[in-house]
Amino acid sequence: MKKLAAALFALVAALACMAFAACTDSNVGGDENTVVITVAEDYDVEGKTLKDYMDYLVAEDELAYEISDGMIVSLNGKANTTNSYWMLYTSDEANANTAWGTIEYDGHTYGSATLGAPSLPLAEGAVYVWSYQTF
Repeated sequence: MKKLAAALFALVAALACMAFAACTDSNVGGDENTVVITVAEDYDVEGKTLKDYMDYLVAEDELAYEISDGMIVSLNGKANTTNSYWMLYTSDEANANTAWGTIEYDGHTYGSATLGAPSLPLAEGAVYVWSYQTF
C-alpha cells in the first residue's frame, strides 16, 4: 500500500510540474549567447519598433538590456567587448538581408536585420534573434 501511495504521489507531483511548466508563457528564449524574442500574439505591433517591445519585456521582467547611441551594448547582463557584440537577426524578410549574414537557430535561418532595435519596425509573428558574436 505504501508503494502505491508513493507511486501516486510521484505521478501527481510530475503532472503538477508539467502543468506549471506549460503555464509559463515567456516571449524570450535562448541561452547566454543567444536571446530569442518572439512577439506575443496579443501585442499590438502597429507603429512599434523592436526596442518598444524590448521595453515591454523589461517591464514584464523577461529581459534586461542596455543601449548606447542606438546600439545594444548588453543583454541579460552580458556586455559587448572590444571584439564581441550582440548582432540582430530576424525572420521578418522585409527587414532582413541574408547577404549581410544569416544565423541558424532551432532549425530556422534568420537574416541579418537591416536596422537596429530602435528603428526596426515590429512585425506580427516575427522572431528576433540576438546572437553574441566575436569577430
